[in-house]
Amino acid sequence: MPHPASDVDPAQQLRQRRASVEEVYQAIEALGPEADPDAVATLVSDALEASPLDELAHLRGGRERIVAQAVEDYRRFAPSEASNASSAAGLVRILLLQNVDLLWWEDVDDFDTAADARAAGLLDLRDLKRAGEVRFSFGIASDGLVRRGRDFLVQRLAPNREPRGPGLAFTDIRPEMLGVLNEISTATVELAPAGTPAIRVNSIVRTVEHQNHLKTLGFSALSPSAHCRGWAADIEVTWFERFGAAGALREVLLDYLDRGVLNVIDEGRAWHICLSPDHAARYARKD
Repeated sequence: MPHPASDVDPAQQLRQRRASVEEVYQAIEALGPEADPDAVATLVSDALEASPLDELAHLRGGRERIVAQAVEDYRRFAPSEASNASSAAGLVRILLLQNVDLLWWEDVDDFDTAADARAAGLLDLRDLKRAGEVRFSFGIASDGLVRRGRDFLVQRLAPNREPRGPGLAFTDIRPEMLGVLNEISTATVELAPAGTPAIRVNSIVRTVEHQNHLKTLGFSALSPSAHCRGWAADIEVTWFERFGAAGALREVLLDYLDRGVLNVIDEGRAWHICLSPDHAARYARKD
């Protein structure tokens, strides 16, 4: 069921939702590091009964799914390099913000498997890169020995060339996401110090199957996710610090957030973005 229409300016509506999520986050943090999960459930449930977060009840699974997931994520949180949050409360914050993404794309089906993603008719970043149509950088995940050997040598001989990490599990991309990522990369280059490389995108499309696999490996792979509908991406931010350019990238992303073009979530090493449907048409390919 789609969320109800609103006369509120979309950018203002996004700010209101995010402000309410911040209030929940601060309240959970105030409970301390070993809070009773029932207290966490109460805080989240109460927030989802009040405007503007009551709109999340229209998502698949409704309020019950989100409260149960918040409690589960709070309980299972353990600090690690794989986690995209620094505290259990922070993980609940990310969960709620990613559900704000889903308000935009509730009517889009998930890519349950790789076959679903292939059947969606998305573009292939490898072809686009060969055609010179990609202005950001990305790696491709592989279990092959040749590829892993190549990645090892890059990290040993040219550690600034690219960040650590497996790269994209899927090279599919929606045309609109290609457009906004290219625009972000260009805007960042204009603000960053000379010689700064293109932004690095480490995740775009994921399947539900892959998301569940990442979770078993200890990653904070939340589901449902706009990644599994093709409308989200993760951009490396910490890696840009070695070029003195992380501030420029954050400034660009926060500007898109302020204008309501993107929902932006600070997830530590990488920042998660989701494109608003109110702006998606502007980034569609014209050919």
